[in-house]
Amino acid sequence: MTGQAAPSHARSARVRPRRRRAPVETVVFASFALVTLVVLGLGLPLPSLTVQVVLLGVLVGILGLPHGALDPLIARRAGLWRTPLGFAGFNMAYILVVVGVVLLWLIAPVASLVTFLLVSALHFGSDWNADRAPWLRFLAGFGLLSVPALSHPAQVSAAYVVLAGDGGAIVANVQEWLGPLALASLLLAALVALRRRAHESIEILLATVLALATEPLVFFLLYFCALHSFRHLKAGFHAERDGGRLSAVIVVVYTVVPILMVSAVLVWLGPDGALSEQILQVVFIGLAGLTVPHMIVVTHENRHRRVSTAGQAFHFRNP
Repeated sequence: MTGQAAPSHARSARVRPRRRRAPVETVVFASFALVTLVVLGLGLPLPSLTVQVVLLGVLVGILGLPHGALDPLIARRAGLWRTPLGFAGFNMAYILVVVGVVLLWLIAPVASLVTFLLVSALHFGSDWNADRAPWLRFLAGFGLLSVPALSHPAQVSAAYVVLAGDGGAIVANVQEWLGPLALASLLLAALVALRRRAHESIEILLATVLALATEPLVFFLLYFCALHSFRHLKAGFHAERDGGRLSAVIVVVYTVVPILMVSAVLVWLGPDGALSEQILQVVFIGLAGLTVPHMIVVTHENRHRRVSTAGQAFHFRNP
């Protein structure tokens, strides 16, 4: 009969909310984070500073560069290039921005370090609460980059001195002074994320505990490789799942070429007893050079997507 009520178990099956699985990058990051915290809790030694720096250089090259290597594909989706000539022009502009950032760092290292931290705060903070206001994402990134200076001020100061000279110690001192605010910013971001995506809240809390408990390079290595790069790589490959051979070739080339260039720079510098400092400089100054054009491309794609979505909605309302 059409008026017959549906069985209670059928009604409950229809209204039961679908359980969301945690993204794979959340599971990977959480696993590495918990293992690291257990190692620290048991009092086991972490790798030496030299080993940490070498691991950072290798893993950033293997896992970090590929998510930036997707930039030409992102630019193509956003309409920045369509033809081989346009592709060449995009590459030329991208390289000029990278070179410009690196040269600026060599000329004004302290100002470049501060700018890099501010840009990175906005970029890394976008891993969470992506649909929220930019200021909230910035606060999350600011907390992520500043809490290590609160918990390990001497190590952060030493790293900044390597990157920017004596002025880098002043930047580290400012971050240490702002440390309690940075910690509160992360907790606020975790609380906001909890309402819609609980896995993001878990990621923020784990990142906060790692930043407080473990050495800064270990913390950055785990966050950047196991969460940030992993998340962007997964999203990029999903968006280009029908890209075919061209997508694979572009990612490989844009990963291998920077690694070869960095290796050539390290060989050119030659061993002088400070290899860890050289690797640290090349990795972070290189990241600064790549982060700026990467953010430009990603920001343009986001704007392009919003415009396209708004246009489609307008067309749907006004056929």
